[in-house]
Amino acid sequence: MRKNGKYRFSLQFPAETEEQIQAGELLERLGNRKSAVVVAALGEYLTAHPALLSPECKVEIRTEQSFTPDFIKEMVQKMLDERLAGAEDKATASDKVRKGDNNITEMLNNMDVFG
Repeated sequence: MRKNGKYRFSLQFPAETEEQIQAGELLERLGNRKSAVVVAALGEYLTAHPALLSPECKVEIRTEQSFTPDFIKEMVQKMLDERLAGAEDKATASDKVRKGDNNITEMLNNMDVFG
């Protein structure tokens, strides 16, 4: 919003990706000096992408998921393996594997939803 010759904006974004975390940490560290960095960064970006200055230009930002579905599956499998390996009684662990193996396999197979 432009008022009295100044622009004032508020922005918020999640801390889900390394890029978002880096940006958030930098902005947090800058304190009241954020404006100069944002204006300089946007100036460089607009120089590299002058089409954005056109009112007819449609802005579309695409981000890539930082974790692949295969990576998530591997992490879940690793956590399950660690949990089962940590069972005090090996018979209990074997029993858990027999009872839960089908559920675990089904859950891992259904993780395609994240892809």
